[in-house]
Amino acid sequence: MKGTKRIVAVALALICALGVTIAAPVSAHAYSSAAGITFERAIEIARDAAGGGQVTEVEWALKNGNPRYELEIYHNGRKHEIKIDAVTGDFIKHKSKATSKTKAGMTISQVTSARAMELAEAALSLSGGGTVREIEFELKKGVLICEIEINNNGTKHEVKYNVSTGAMTQHKSKNSGSGNRYSGTINHLAP
Repeated sequence: MKGTKRIVAVALALICALGVTIAAPVSAHAYSSAAGITFERAIEIARDAAGGGQVTEVEWALKNGNPRYELEIYHNGRKHEIKIDAVTGDFIKHKSKATSKTKAGMTISQVTSARAMELAEAALSLSGGGTVREIEFELKKGVLICEIEINNNGTKHEVKYNVSTGAMTQHKSKNSGSGNRYSGTINHLAP
């Protein structure tokens, strides 16, 4: 049973890392040959580059077909915006600027690849499948939120979850052919 859970977690990681649709078959060989870094490793790389500090935002996204992490860290009066290749762990960009602003950091132990995959699977189920385009962890009014963006046959879904409870807090969908900002189901649940 433990091995099955691991295979499912690796499959979901591949789905997100490669932007593969949920219905696409993924072989056991593809799991074992997958390269990439986790949310945890991306945070470690970024914090080392910034010299420590408070992580306020962590996002995994496909940009021009390439998976990457984007992180925001506040440390010693500086705001660091760091972009890391999600496959190799190499830096894409590290921008740092002085700031008097401070932000509370998130509880890093809650930002895990396992939690991201669990919430992405729930979002894919809710949206009827599709391609995961973005997974973002961010503090909103003191609550750690995970926002997942999915594209399903021309419909963009944005699903938000309270990371601590797993409760969906919002679901927006937008049909790319409609002139409306959002159409379809919009659900708001208490965090």
